[in-house]
Amino acid sequence: MTTRPRPIDIDRSIVPGLAAFVLFAVMAVVFVTANFGAAAGFPEGESVVAGIGTALLGLTIEGFVPEGFLVALILMAVVLDAALDGALMLAKRDGGEEE
Repeated sequence: MTTRPRPIDIDRSIVPGLAAFVLFAVMAVVFVTANFGAAAGFPEGESVVAGIGTALLGLTIEGFVPEGFLVALILMAVVLDAALDGALMLAKRDGGEEE
């Protein structure tokens, strides 16, 4: 009688954690190897808040080009909103009752 090796028994509850680890590793490699170039900054006397306002309204001021951070700003707002919604969902599910 021949015996075969048993397949590895993987608990399905570790799959989301493994997927998150792989995603983190891929994003870390992408960010570490990315070339962002030299930082330009804002011209002397210009305001960051004014730059955000002109980017939001789509305005262009002579000699001033709005930075490309508007998409990142909106993306952060969406992620923070999703985190707040998740926190509210968990609080509602918990019931909020203290013993």
